[in-house]
Amino acid sequence: MRVWSWVLVLSALTAPIVFAQPSPDLQKILQQLQSEENATRLQAMEKAPEFGAAIIPHLPPLLNHKDWRVQRAAQIVLENIATRATKLGAKEKVEIVNALLTLTKPNQPIAVRKFALNAIAICGGDEVVPALSNLLKDEQVREDALNALKQIGSPAAAKAVAYLASTAKGNWLRELLATLGEMGRPEGVPVLLTMLKTGDAQTKSVTAEALGRIGDARAIPALVNAVQQGVPSAYDALVRTGELTLQRKQTSSAVTAFEHALKLAKTEHEKCAALIGLGKTGAAKALPILVDALDEPEVTVREAAKEALTAYRHPDSSRGFAQMFQRANVAERIQLLRVLVERNEPNVTKLLQQSAASQNEELRLTALEQMGRIDDLSLERTLWEAVLKGDVKTKTVALRSYLQLAELRARKGKSELARSMFEQGLKIAEQNNLTELRDMALAGLALLGDPKSLPTVQRYLTQPEPPRQALAAAVAIANTLAREGRRDEAVSLLRNLLSMRMPRDLGIQSAQILSRLGEDPSAIPRQSGFIVRWWLLGPLPNPDNRAFDQAFIDETSSTPLKLETVRVDNRLLRWREIRTFDPQGVVDLRQFFRQTEWVACYAYTEFVVENDMEAELRVGSDDSVKVWLNGKLVHQFGDMRGLSVDQDRIRVRLQKGVNRLLLKVTQGGGGWEFCVRLVDLQGNPITYREP
Repeated sequence: MRVWSWVLVLSALTAPIVFAQPSPDLQKILQQLQSEENATRLQAMEKAPEFGAAIIPHLPPLLNHKDWRVQRAAQIVLENIATRATKLGAKEKVEIVNALLTLTKPNQPIAVRKFALNAIAICGGDEVVPALSNLLKDEQVREDALNALKQIGSPAAAKAVAYLASTAKGNWLRELLATLGEMGRPEGVPVLLTMLKTGDAQTKSVTAEALGRIGDARAIPALVNAVQQGVPSAYDALVRTGELTLQRKQTSSAVTAFEHALKLAKTEHEKCAALIGLGKTGAAKALPILVDALDEPEVTVREAAKEALTAYRHPDSSRGFAQMFQRANVAERIQLLRVLVERNEPNVTKLLQQSAASQNEELRLTALEQMGRIDDLSLERTLWEAVLKGDVKTKTVALRSYLQLAELRARKGKSELARSMFEQGLKIAEQNNLTELRDMALAGLALLGDPKSLPTVQRYLTQPEPPRQALAAAVAIANTLAREGRRDEAVSLLRNLLSMRMPRDLGIQSAQILSRLGEDPSAIPRQSGFIVRWWLLGPLPNPDNRAFDQAFIDETSSTPLKLETVRVDNRLLRWREIRTFDPQGVVDLRQFFRQTEWVACYAYTEFVVENDMEAELRVGSDDSVKVWLNGKLVHQFGDMRGLSVDQDRIRVRLQKGVNRLLLKVTQGGGGWEFCVRLVDLQGNPITYREP
């Protein structure tokens, strides 16, 4: 700062200040700031900062006013003046800082001094450091002065705090030391190092934490010593120092910090933190340390070492890894293989082949396991040879890896090659009764959806309980047929699938494809007797499931319901018509209502049968359900449950012609759905038509 600026600032503390009488405009603003009307006071608060330094000497009475609203208004004005000062020229800013410093003098009320220091923290710079340093000795405002120095955060400010800390005691000393850490300036390091050596236990802990915030390489030996002495925060400070020196490209210092931290670590968490830090340094010295950690007894430590090695970056890392692999023991090689595959190292194929021939079973199986992650022809041949000639354990691991390689190729667009691999793998899985791998191969065929695989998949569709993966593959193939314009083949396959009582999600997918092809997917569930056309009314309030016994409409009407607007709790609800394509006739009510917890709804339908007959209504619900047939209550279940088809079997008499069916389905939380099926007394689906 220029000399005249320093003189102006220092004169504010040493020379008597004579303030001019406020101008009429300023007097008016000061009066408005004390107004009882909020609007007037707010207008004055917006205008007042424009007066700058001129208004500051007249604010103390307002800052110490008995009315808190006036006090707060003056405080905001002071803060806004300080904020504006940061954008003004040097001369105007110095005038404002001078005026603010005047308000910090001991002859001012404490509240005024504190407000002024808060404003100085906003706009002050090195020019106010001497004044603030003096105020650090004043117990009434020293914390406010310290905060201002922290906000300024310059080397001069840090030196001022450090100087006072060198002679301070007790809690005030610890507050100064903590502030040095928060400032993060290297100027605070010397006094912090002294206090880490000479302070009491509490002071050492605060000091170590502060040094960790600064992250200066000079502190590493002292922090190592503090960790050995058991200073609580010293270990974290040592790791943090490593991280900060690394950010500043001081790699050698960072390695030193992390290496010491690893040697001093007492817990798994501490070991992991040190290893991760070493990995980030990318230093040649770190590589053997990380490889050695792959043989640690703790799983979390080994995983941290793997993570660090995966992230490790060095210009000559490939050569370094190759050397480490040759020197490593078996346990380390097993972990290194996973790291090298993850890193996609150029020599990893050779190392995998070499390891696959090892006499050590775990290393050999690990190599086979990792081969499925690399698209390499030589590795494919090795895997296939192990599939054909290996023992049961080797065959299982190799086949899983082979199928993973097929999936990798499928996702890269090598569909024909992948299909061939999935089908070959499927044969081996069948021959060896490897159900899990059979399903994995079928899932791969589902990923491709290639019609060429249909003959292979068809063999499973004829089984009493086809594997889910085979059904999924068939749906995917049908979708491909539909996209290729082979409509009749797709429709035939989908109808066959829907007749199998397949899992609901796959059935819905099949129905959606049929619908896109112009077919009526509801014909499938109707063939099984499911009712697919409904009118819904809801959501209805259902606190504590009370809707179960509350009638919102005439539930026992002997005439058809009028599907009109219904008023419920001052809300108008409308019946809506829906049709389910679910192959099991399930209506998922969450698809139709936004509110789906502690609610209920009505579901109404009409169907026609040709003759009077004895029959069963088979109902499934999630949660409670009540059932009325032709105005008569025929069934109720009032508890919570999940849905399954044909949960409740209700014997009823259907009348020739139109029959009216009303359900009330309540909901607590989770799923909310229902289904109804019509069957005769022998369980055969009843043919019905919609009126």
